[in-house]
Amino acid sequence: MNPSTKIVRINVNVRLTTSIDDLPTDILSSEILVRLPAKCIGVYRTVSKQWLSLLSSKKFILLHCRHISTSYKQMFFSVALFQSSVFPITFDPSDYLPKTLIPLPTNTYWYDVLVLTSFDGLVCLSFRETQKMILWNPLTHATKFVSSTLSRGRFKQKTDAVGLYVSPSNEYMLLHAKRRNGSMKLYKYSSRCDSWRKMGFVDEQKYHNYKMSWSNGTFFQGVVYFIVKVDAAGMRNYLFGFHVDSDELKSKPKPATTNHDGDGSLVVVRNQLHMFVANSLPNWSLHLWRMDGENWTKIWVRQNILPPSLFGRTITYVVSTGKFLVVSRSGTVFEIDTTKNGIECYYPVFSERSIQGAVYTETLMSPDF
Repeated sequence: MNPSTKIVRINVNVRLTTSIDDLPTDILSSEILVRLPAKCIGVYRTVSKQWLSLLSSKKFILLHCRHISTSYKQMFFSVALFQSSVFPITFDPSDYLPKTLIPLPTNTYWYDVLVLTSFDGLVCLSFRETQKMILWNPLTHATKFVSSTLSRGRFKQKTDAVGLYVSPSNEYMLLHAKRRNGSMKLYKYSSRCDSWRKMGFVDEQKYHNYKMSWSNGTFFQGVVYFIVKVDAAGMRNYLFGFHVDSDELKSKPKPATTNHDGDGSLVVVRNQLHMFVANSLPNWSLHLWRMDGENWTKIWVRQNILPPSLFGRTITYVVSTGKFLVVSRSGTVFEIDTTKNGIECYYPVFSERSIQGAVYTETLMSPDF
């Protein structure tokens, strides 16, 4: 053997692979665990005390919610005929829809519940008998009553409107527009502080009268948008936006329609705000407008069809199908398919007596966040 030759011994017991325990905590939470469905997070919390602390932190819950709300499969939450349930949005008559039955909060009867709105896995409900409102996570069953003893947070059907949003400080808020004694009042509820505060309101009396109906709010890029419909001859619609950074309600430009405005409903599609407008006589038609800055651009129209009634309906863009799901208070759920022509562009997909519901994404978000 050459004296200059070195003998190298290899330790075969050395671990050459990297396990999940070797990953930095920030990479583990922000790149891997954040992609898991909310139901799986509960299982992984039992792995260790470190994972329990990590997966229960407000930072992780918020990060997980933001990721899941934009990328994971949307579900449909419904209340109908003695039960409430969650099932996937497929609506193919040939498919069996696997339902997950969930109990309503506070042992409430199904016919006493109004489904008002949903956002980031939280659902806002009210009760017909008491008019009280709650924030509820159907997955975790976390519940929070938001009504106070001073009549704040009590929802009156046909006259009130609500909107859920998140503030610049990542606090979940509930906006409540309520009409009482001929005037309109606006209140904001803080889930973190568990308190209501009265907001300023537009002072033009024409927006306060009894002939006006308010849609529920649609949150988009720091603004909660409301459509206000005037039920009178020459029907007109107005668009308002509540700016969450300044707590100001401002009048907003709306699509330039002809004759009268028709029914309108807002929907967010691929991070852009859209509005469906259904016109009746003399020109039956259904239009889809997109907001570009302070202007609106018409991007789709179907003429000479009997359009569905849209005002007061909730419309959601379904990412997995590219269609629009419309939830009606009259007990019908139907789809709008912009790839089809004529009357075939919209059709009922689910009908059940007294159904109410909302598109819903399962998250870990708490009403107390």
